[in-house]
This record gives sequence, C-alpha cells and structure tokens, in this order.
Amino acid sequence: MTRADFHRILDRLRLCWPPKLYESRVFLLCLVAAPLAWAIMRWTVPVHSMSLVQIWSLGFASVVIWYPLWEELLFRGLLQGELIERGWIRPWVCGLSGANISVSLLFTVFHLWSHSPIWAVLVFFPSLVFGHLRDRFDSTIPSILMHMWYNSGYFFFISSSQPFTQSDIQ
Repeated sequence: MTRADFHRILDRLRLCWPPKLYESRVFLLCLVAAPLAWAIMRWTVPVHSMSLVQIWSLGFASVVIWYPLWEELLFRGLLQGELIERGWIRPWVCGLSGANISVSLLFTVFHLWSHSPIWAVLVFFPSLVFGHLRDRFDSTIPSILMHMWYNSGYFFFISSSQPFTQSDIQ
C-alpha cells in the first residue's frame, strides 16, 4: 500500500482531527450529557460496582476502546459517509440527517445480538448523538471519542449489574 492509498483510506473514513473540537459547545454538551444519562440509569437499574480486576480486564478495554473504534469506522465512517456522498445529508427530523437516522436504525439492529431488545432500542439515542457529531464536524474522530466515553460509563455503571465471565477477566 502506498502512502497515497493510506491517505485515501483515512479521508474515506474521515479520520481527521476537527479544528477547535474541544471549544465546540455541541461536543462539550455531549460530554456532559453522558454522566447525566449514567446517573439516571444507575438510579433506575439495580447495579453493583465493578472490581478493579474487571475494570483492568481485556473485556472492559474491548468494549471501551476497540468496539467503539471499529463500530464508528464502519457505521459513521463507511456507511454514513456513503449516504452523505449520495445526498442524504439534508435534515430529516429535528435537524438530524437522513444518513444519521438510517445508520442509527441499522446500528440499533446490529446491537440486538449482544443486548436485550429494550437495551438495543435504547442504543438508538446515543447513536443519533454520534451521527450528529459525524455530520457536524465532517469527521469520525468526535464520534469515536464520544462513543468511547459513553461506553466507559455504561459498562462501568450499568453493565456491572451483569458480572463479567472468567473469560472476560483473563
């Protein structure tokens, strides 16, 4: 693979750092909204704290780092990017693009294999946030970072109600 090919792949996935990301009120609002959502879920769902062994496990690292990275590259980078190129960027509902809504629906269906139906449906709402960030910044970096942030709290506070298996800890 040549250097030009590598840069074409990065451009196709929109892996570029958006200028002034941390100065964006939208990005900061999304950061602040996550702990609020975690607190609401923690008060409504019985949970127990995770052990340090679970937090430092490969399973926890996978759901906080690797899954968000690959999911965002696939769903926001490739799929949403392709729909944007085909003109699905114009707002459909509440200022959200058709590309975002369509990819979020697919993202929700994708989560049915690993979540209960109600939790899979609830994935739709953060997915809209990630898609909005992709649209707003024309980059997958904000959606990747936000997905990692949301997953870290979800799996730390909420998923800890379902203890990791021995294979997750190793």
